[in-house]
Amino acid sequence: MSDDFKRVESHDCPMSTCAAPAGSPCRTGKNKVAIQYHTARFRLVPQLAKALNVPTPAVRKPGSAWAQAGVAELYDRSPEHYAELHTTWP
Repeated sequence: MSDDFKRVESHDCPMSTCAAPAGSPCRTGKNKVAIQYHTARFRLVPQLAKALNVPTPAVRKPGSAWAQAGVAELYDRSPEHYAELHTTWP
């Protein structure tokens, strides 16, 4: 698997209809994970500026319900871990 998606996701998506934060895949208007990254976003990566498209990798589950990366994992943790996050949050 190419690391292109990591380079793309190091930037926020500038599309007003998406506005996915860095670390998350692009989303559609129906709040699903987009099948490819928005052109305005992947063109922020110099190595990909001339690409015609950059597909979203399977690990990001294109077509599934979109959730900001990092948030969903909190719900999969134990209550103790969640409490630890809140006590150590800056």
